[in-house]
Amino acid sequence: MLSRVAEQIMWMSRYLERAANTARFLEVSYHLNLDLQQGGHDQWRPLVEITGDMKVFQARYGEPTSENVMHFLMFNPEYINSIQSCLNMARENAKSLRAAMPSELFEAINSLGRLVPDAARKKDFFHSQILELCREVKRECMMISGMVSEIIERARGYHFWRLGEYMERADKTSRLLHVKYFYIHPQITDLETSIDDMQWLALLLSLDAREAYHRTHGLIQRDNVIHMIVLNPAFPRAILFCLQSALQSLNRITEGKQGEPHRHLCALCERLESMSGADIISTGLNEFIEDLQLEMNNINTEIFEHFNPAPNLSSGA
Repeated sequence: MLSRVAEQIMWMSRYLERAANTARFLEVSYHLNLDLQQGGHDQWRPLVEITGDMKVFQARYGEPTSENVMHFLMFNPEYINSIQSCLNMARENAKSLRAAMPSELFEAINSLGRLVPDAARKKDFFHSQILELCREVKRECMMISGMVSEIIERARGYHFWRLGEYMERADKTSRLLHVKYFYIHPQITDLETSIDDMQWLALLLSLDAREAYHRTHGLIQRDNVIHMIVLNPAFPRAILFCLQSALQSLNRITEGKQGEPHRHLCALCERLESMSGADIISTGLNEFIEDLQLEMNNINTEIFEHFNPAPNLSSGA
């Protein structure tokens, strides 16, 4: 497969997954603020801080109010990681690959790319409507992912899609956990209280993991929640599941030939397989997340360099 085509496939799946997960970020933060009756600017700041783009945000908006943060992450066409930008770039990649794509898949991505700009043109867009838009973005992205499973042959193109999708999902699940850390860090007295439980529950809800968690663990307990969303090899949004699935697709693409991305991804999976939720807490949740994100970023870079020695990454990062 031509490296440019592989790159476009991976970015297309990553952009869709990124848009869906940003919608999850907005939804869980809104509910946390609502449930805890906290509406101050400091409660929305973490959502911008974990993107690493606080300076970009402040230059345009100033204070991180709920309205400003929602617009920045949902509608801002100039911000490369906003939902609108991600869906537009997925749409542009789909146009480039249209001749090689099933028509149903192209039409679904093309239609989704129009969803947020159409909503942005409406006046007086209330929080409740933004939440519904977040849910619609998530639903449509899940539908497209399911469509890929149903109608794409299991050739290299399929596995490039899944490789991009799962690496993006692992990264964004770790960032969603980072949101939780930033919420509890300034209020350490809330640890292991009903407020803390409410925050962990909101995190599970944002990953559609509440029912699966309760079937396995019952009551909300910090170590069990961390195990569920980081170390569970059977839950599709757990970081370990995502990395193992990415490794499987990488193996299929390379036909078992091991390069740097394979060796480092395999080592990361093995390290996570040996850990427990309690191990992560003893390491320090924030330190663990930051180290994990650094490792995943390095692996992502190695993947793109491996399949495209002179990559053109102008379409995003």
